[in-house]
Amino acid sequence: MWCVSPNKAMAELILDHMRPEHLTALSELERLCFGPHWTATNFRKELDNPRCRYLVSLNGSQPIAYLGYWQILEEAHITSIGVHPEFRRRRIAQLLMCRMLEDCLTHGIKWVTLEVKASNLQAQNLYQKFGFAIMGRRKNYYQAEREDALIMWTEDVSAPDYQARLAGLITEYQDIETQERSIS
Repeated sequence: MWCVSPNKAMAELILDHMRPEHLTALSELERLCFGPHWTATNFRKELDNPRCRYLVSLNGSQPIAYLGYWQILEEAHITSIGVHPEFRRRRIAQLLMCRMLEDCLTHGIKWVTLEVKASNLQAQNLYQKFGFAIMGRRKNYYQAEREDALIMWTEDVSAPDYQARLAGLITEYQDIETQERSIS
């Protein structure tokens, strides 16, 4: 469990691994972010799967963001990142990505993949900041919206160059956090 203060509007943000007590709130958060795709039962199946890992951002005890990924051998596939609409643009997704990548390194993961809506430029910019590059397109992947997905991959996250990039992003987050603490 990690504690940070992402800005003066939130007293403390806690990052934790998904737990059974988070499931109902996560299904509601999923609905707010993406529509009624996943239920608490879906999240329970992910929790019970040893290849799945979920990080949850809590404001107090309330989940406000999450990141889920699957590990398959030396690869991680990010399945979903959701941030409550009232807590967006506070670098919570960046923090989740940093922690997820640190977690990946402890589990021997070298490459990370994901799909993102072709129209979601904000998410694409975040992923590019972490070294993801567009490697392909899946036509009509998001069927409800009839929208293509872009397939994005990282370089080897265990390589020294990538480690330097990740360290820089973690430092950037910590520097911003320190500045915000001094303002409040």
